[in-house]
Amino acid sequence: MVKELYKARVKVLTDLWGRILDEWESLNRDQVISLLQSVYEQNDLKPFRGFKSNNLYEKELISVYVIGKEGLGLYDDYKRLFDILFDKEELYDEVANLICNSPELAFEKANKDKDILARALRFIFVNVVFSFYDDRKLIDALRKLYTSGDDAIIHTAKSFSRFYTAFKLAESIAEGAIRDKMNYIAMKKAISINIGIDYPLPKANYVALISQEVFNVKPKLIKRILEISTKT
Repeated sequence: MVKELYKARVKVLTDLWGRILDEWESLNRDQVISLLQSVYEQNDLKPFRGFKSNNLYEKELISVYVIGKEGLGLYDDYKRLFDILFDKEELYDEVANLICNSPELAFEKANKDKDILARALRFIFVNVVFSFYDDRKLIDALRKLYTSGDDAIIHTAKSFSRFYTAFKLAESIAEGAIRDKMNYIAMKKAISINIGIDYPLPKANYVALISQEVFNVKPKLIKRILEISTKT
């Protein structure tokens, strides 16, 4: 079952699919991105993000894809729609399914592009966030990538592990599960141990950014828990 924190987002994305289904034959990918941005702004929602702020709504199409495929079960009946509007997300889906069998094959499928590999991890991540996958699936993928002999693959695993750690901490702050600096430090260590690979832990300003930019946590609360200043 989807967490309370994401129910409004899932509803907005589900409603968006109603419009996509009605209009898809006259829509292109850029128009879907514009529709997504419009409904998010109307509902005070922001895309999932890390440090990079470029192409946030294009990246957020993965969330639209996941809700359409896994949440609403539309993929088989509307395969042509997905092929036309979500062809990139179909690739991320395919790459994601290869990761745990062979990181190298997954990277080949991604045309040896670290960004595509990271998007495949984002695909798994979004499924975890919306409770379609257990978080073990993402952790297993990160561990599998980390065992690769390819530095680019290992770097992607480390980078995404840092993002996922920061996101989980920000999520816990938004939910009220982290209430002070001691809770925060303990949970960061626990997440790191659970992921089980060597990667740079996120700094407080990374967690603060996600807390504020994704979850709309008040700067005053962020400052109290993380003991850093934030923008107001």
